[in-house]
Amino acid sequence: MARDKEKLESIDSTLSLDLLRLVNQLRDKGASSWLNAMFFADQGLALNKQEFRDSLRLRYNLSLVNLQSLCVHDGVRDLLTAFINKVCNKVEIEPRLQPLDNERLHLRGAVTSSEARLDIKAGGFWSRGITAFFDVRVTHVNSKCYQNKTTSEVFKEQEDEKKRKYQQRVLDVEIGSFTPLVSGTNGGMGYEFQRFQKHLADKIAQKDTEPYNTVIAWLRTQISFEFLRLVHACVRGSRTPFDSKIEHSLDCKINVATAGI
Repeated sequence: MARDKEKLESIDSTLSLDLLRLVNQLRDKGASSWLNAMFFADQGLALNKQEFRDSLRLRYNLSLVNLQSLCVHDGVRDLLTAFINKVCNKVEIEPRLQPLDNERLHLRGAVTSSEARLDIKAGGFWSRGITAFFDVRVTHVNSKCYQNKTTSEVFKEQEDEKKRKYQQRVLDVEIGSFTPLVSGTNGGMGYEFQRFQKHLADKIAQKDTEPYNTVIAWLRTQISFEFLRLVHACVRGSRTPFDSKIEHSLDCKINVATAGI
């Protein structure tokens, strides 16, 4: 193990800073999950040739051609909600937060709007009797403003931003918990997202009496493909219907073996 680490460090030392940054992105947990799976359309694990080429170009930070206008898609949120709904009660998408009365939020940038919403709400995710709130963000880790930062630094920065906006309000007004689910277009995830994913996999494994390793592998692969679909939808303007992939994605029993994960 020590020899392998030394060899890896020796190789890294020969790389330019830009290339080293890209290589480290590819080492992020979850960044290569989609490449480890065999493509099966009936399991939601499929890309057409344009999507596959775009995914590889994005993976290696190569420019894309013939781009369309940007758009917003909520596939990651919808997929996570479907999985959460397997193990939690009172699950909602885009729940509105209770309006503030005399409560004062002390952090700069805290959201005070009476129309404020988060992405997902679920009862008893972390603890029994406590409502959990989640907000999803997928960021382009190769944006110029992040050129001098590692992906872990980018994810931590954006997790902290989300917490400044919503955490105190959720804790004090909703009497719940707040978890920012930050990830990158490279497929990597922030610390909070990784913690959430492990806990979700554990809950599903217990409910379905499945091995934890099987469930976490399936979760990572499904989420990885959803990242690709989201990025492709943003750069190409395509949209995949929500119901077309959610149902089959929830069953881990046969899918992991079939997909060769």
